[in-house]
Amino acid sequence: MLRHIPLGRMYNLRDLGGYPVSGGGETLWEKLLRGDNPEHLTEEDLRWLLDRDITTVVDLRSEAETRRKPDQLASQPGFYYFHCPLLSEGDGMPNLETDVGQGYFRMLDGSDLVARALRTVACAPAGVLFHCTAGKDRTGLMAALLLGLAGVERADLLADYQVSETYLADIIRQIKTKVPTLSAFAGASKAEYLSDCLDLLEEKYGSVSGYLQAIGLTEEELTALRGKLLPPDHTKGGPEFG
Repeated sequence: MLRHIPLGRMYNLRDLGGYPVSGGGETLWEKLLRGDNPEHLTEEDLRWLLDRDITTVVDLRSEAETRRKPDQLASQPGFYYFHCPLLSEGDGMPNLETDVGQGYFRMLDGSDLVARALRTVACAPAGVLFHCTAGKDRTGLMAALLLGLAGVERADLLADYQVSETYLADIIRQIKTKVPTLSAFAGASKAEYLSDCLDLLEEKYGSVSGYLQAIGLTEEELTALRGKLLPPDHTKGGPEFG
């Protein structure tokens, strides 16, 4: 199985399968993919996704981002495309590195937008690819919520988040040559960013499932989300991080 998947000109497309879960076993492969914006996909790339029944696409970007660079899969036969922005128009990521974790938490805190995106994943008939522009921040938060709900330990959540920096390094270097004023931490995915966010989430909501219930997801929806990553006998809930 491939963790990092080389499709088209996607730098940061990865599978959420293979992570150990509380109580034994591991997350399922080829069910949930996290990534950057799908572009320059070949017919062979499209067939790779269709052969694995990964047919639902959840685009977490803003309207402006989708206008600048449309999702290639939005217009492809056989795929179900849903635009579920995680930020309201005009909102953005923090400008200071010390604020990244708090900025992540503000994005999540009581958010109907997050609830809508996760409901879309829960209702998908088969596999799901969810993405933002670089596949790091908004996508990283979605991945952490889904893996945390499935019972993946925090160390693995942080490792999954952290590796984005490695896959994005080349493209960030190219951007910095054209935009020298780009912040020094652009493209960074330090473990403490996500860890700070998860500390705040646990402090207010107790756990990932507590947070998801607080933003309105039902027990049936939580079971459906677990079912995207766990075999049937693991989907009713149990230990999760926090």
